[in-house]
Amino acid sequence: MHSKSKKLFALGAVLTASVAFTGVVASANSAVVTKDGQSQQLFLLTNGDTQEILNSAGIETKQGDLVVRSTNGSGRIEVSVRTAYPVRLVADGKTRSVTIHYGDTAADVLEKAQITLGPVDTVNVALNRPILEGETLRVTRNRIVTVTADGVSREVVVDCGARAEDIAWAAGVNLTGYDELNVDRDATLEDGEELVVRRVSYRDSAKMEDVPYDTETVEDDTLEVGTTEVETEGQNGQALVISRTKYMDGEAVSTEERSRETITEPVTEVVREGTKEPEPEPAPEPAETDDAAQADASAPVQDDAAQTIAGYSYSRVITGECTAYSGGGICSTGVPAAVGRVAVDPNEIPYGTRMYVTSADGSYVYGYCVAADTGGFIYTSDTVLDLYMNTESECISFGRRDMLIYILD
Repeated sequence: MHSKSKKLFALGAVLTASVAFTGVVASANSAVVTKDGQSQQLFLLTNGDTQEILNSAGIETKQGDLVVRSTNGSGRIEVSVRTAYPVRLVADGKTRSVTIHYGDTAADVLEKAQITLGPVDTVNVALNRPILEGETLRVTRNRIVTVTADGVSREVVVDCGARAEDIAWAAGVNLTGYDELNVDRDATLEDGEELVVRRVSYRDSAKMEDVPYDTETVEDDTLEVGTTEVETEGQNGQALVISRTKYMDGEAVSTEERSRETITEPVTEVVREGTKEPEPEPAPEPAETDDAAQADASAPVQDDAAQTIAGYSYSRVITGECTAYSGGGICSTGVPAAVGRVAVDPNEIPYGTRMYVTSADGSYVYGYCVAADTGGFIYTSDTVLDLYMNTESECISFGRRDMLIYILD
């Protein structure tokens, strides 16, 4: 027993003297061997060779493993073994295998692969975390994009491959199917580029529109050439029109007609046109021609000396602009609207005033009428009278004219 102890001690003393990997026997008789973070201590070493120490610790190594040997201040040998193994690295569209050693961090993997991160690039694991065998590191290249929507602009960090639609959602902008972007929804954006979202909505509206009537002319041999007679008065039809208006950020930008349905068919106006040739007039007897007798028979007969017009006595004449309206209803004076009851400014022409209205050349004669309604024009124009007519087409035909307004006695 005594001799055996001496032998072990001597071997240990020789092992302690070795500080290199030469396998020379040193004087130390103990060593600490650490593999992948697990440590064990060996005593009474008979050989200071690094491989023998690993064999004594039951540690096998393979090609690529990192073995580091050192001797501390007290002469104890320390051997560290870090196993080599591959990990996957996905970056910049490529997948590669990188050999690392136990304890290497994500930052070490990137350094070995010569991958440099941008200021907003990200990795799927923490950079200071050790990477285990078989793990996959993914580097995501990011960029900063400005998203403007609803009057607010904000910057977001997104994947370089992110689509515009996904970038909007990343900025907290909820898109509808109608919203429009300044780029295609599938487009990618460059660093610093702006994505603008325009809110789009649609609103349908319905209204009734006139369907203009047609005019049919029928020859009539009972009427003289140059004369016409309305047999059937034309009437506009009615159509229901559905339109859709597009709004962008709350403002209407366009309107399109979606459908049109005729509710009331128009009534064709039938006009009979004379084809009968007039009989020749007898030759006039020689006589002095009275200029007044040559006046247009259609013009109202006016006796300036007696101040009468068409048999009515008048006190004054107003020359002014007249318009026309129709549609029925009750006049301001309480009587039903009808031809011959006209609208006035009662401050200028009192209710009940009797008038006779004709054009200066006699081509249009409205005739006898009474001030019975208030005109809607009194605050907006210089119109003197608004003449009531039976149909809208008559009003359109009349339009706006200067007329002579005789104030009757």
